[in-house]
Amino acid sequence: MRLHEFINELSGNSLIGETTAPHWPYLRRVMGEVLRDDAQMPQTILGEHVAILDVVIAGKAAEAESLSRDHISRAAKIFVQRLQAQKAVSEEEMRQRRTRRIR
Repeated sequence: MRLHEFINELSGNSLIGETTAPHWPYLRRVMGEVLRDDAQMPQTILGEHVAILDVVIAGKAAEAESLSRDHISRAAKIFVQRLQAQKAVSEEEMRQRRTRRIR
């Protein structure tokens, strides 16, 4: 979380913090879900953060944007996959409950 806040501060654009603030509780949920059940994910995320910070420090804005978009896209894809898996499990549990009631 601190890296995200730091990059927002570096931007010098106070509107970023103001407009993203209401979304942080949801983003935290996404981040938590992405990190859940994958022992390697924290290290992967750390590597992505380091790469983003390196290009920010080097003043390579376009590369920072590209890496940031990739980082967000990967996290979103993982989150959606986990939600779909949870939905499938829930649907299967509901199907099994209905089947037991019918018997």
